[in-house]
Amino acid sequence: MQRLLVLGGNGYVGQNICRAALDSGKFSVVASLSRSGRPSNPGPCLANSNMLDKVDWLEGDIFDSQRRDEAFEGVDVVVSTIGAFGSNDFMEKVCGDATIEAVDTAIKHNVSRFGFVSSAQVGGSMKFSPSFPLYGYFKGKQKAEEAIQEAFPNAHAILRPGFVFGPRNVGSVGPLPLHLIGAPISFVSTQLGPVSSLIQSIPFVGTECGSMVPVHAVSKAMVHGVSDEPPKGLVL
Repeated sequence: MQRLLVLGGNGYVGQNICRAALDSGKFSVVASLSRSGRPSNPGPCLANSNMLDKVDWLEGDIFDSQRRDEAFEGVDVVVSTIGAFGSNDFMEKVCGDATIEAVDTAIKHNVSRFGFVSSAQVGGSMKFSPSFPLYGYFKGKQKAEEAIQEAFPNAHAILRPGFVFGPRNVGSVGPLPLHLIGAPISFVSTQLGPVSSLIQSIPFVGTECGSMVPVHAVSKAMVHGVSDEPPKGLVL
């Protein structure tokens, strides 16, 4: 069986990918590398199923090359879920440069496959100018996609979801039922014929609403994409 490392595995999507990987039975090791290591407030996907201890929670800065070397040693598959919001420069660095540096380390350590959670806005028809508030976020994701496809042309899984919804812990509030918002919007945006077509024609909003997806679907698709045989290049 293969050994999986999830970058940003203690985040919302990352925890769900860890859970899906454990459920798949395809990995002998499921590990996460993040600045804070083991999540202090794990989401329902791990906390409610006693699976938290089955993940190797590694603490370290993704921009620390020595820590990357240590974490990537012996790993077969890497999945990056890294992303953040802030200034354009900050978002481009975290959403793009972090994963690009991870790609370089993956090549060095003979990682066989690379997965990446990108954005529905990448590869779309809408062009973002540097003055757009989220320009750095989408630019970073685009740069990371290009680096992954170049380094792993026949062994990558890139997912481009819109808003990802499902139960999500926020501080001490407990799990927020984001699916109660996301699921109806997704239905209206994709299943109501002319109404859905009209919504999807709205710049930015239409792409986001038409690509909304539950977090468990994203997680299962990623695990399938990086473990399916034979390896292939996927952009979904």
